[in-house]
Amino acid sequence: MSGTYIKSESDQGVLVLTMHDPKTRNAIGLEMMKELEEELDRFESSPALRALVLTGSDPSFCSGANVKTMNDDNESSEPKAIPSDSTPWDLLNQAWDKQSALNSRPRDLIEGVRYMPLRLHNLQKPSIAAVNGSAIGLGMGIALSCDIRFASTNAKFSEMFVRRGLIPA
Repeated sequence: MSGTYIKSESDQGVLVLTMHDPKTRNAIGLEMMKELEEELDRFESSPALRALVLTGSDPSFCSGANVKTMNDDNESSEPKAIPSDSTPWDLLNQAWDKQSALNSRPRDLIEGVRYMPLRLHNLQKPSIAAVNGSAIGLGMGIALSCDIRFASTNAKFSEMFVRRGLIPA
């Protein structure tokens, strides 16, 4: 089963998912995230699938979150006050607990940026990131969330939040 943004193939119990949006260098938008979620559900529920390989179509592994669509989501949402006694990690844990308790999908890309690395990290089967180009921001988070990472000679890793002295919360 393959979608518009996630190409899927399986062979001998290994599911290979390829992020495929060359015009954005495989930036993850809400549609790609939904397709990836569906494939991860299929992977987890199938006893025939025993391992996951996640990669990107050339020239990038994943250039992060699609900020063009993220801005649209951000413009339409209501601002929320951050409690002064909470750390960013507390907010991430609360968001994950809420997401897990409801067994729900991220409603927007901003929630998805928090959710996707944790979802991959919590898979109960082995996951491998085959990094074949740039892994930037969310792309690096996704690669780090896999159990094993293989990097080609073209692989590059970068965390944009860290460069700006921030963490994604």
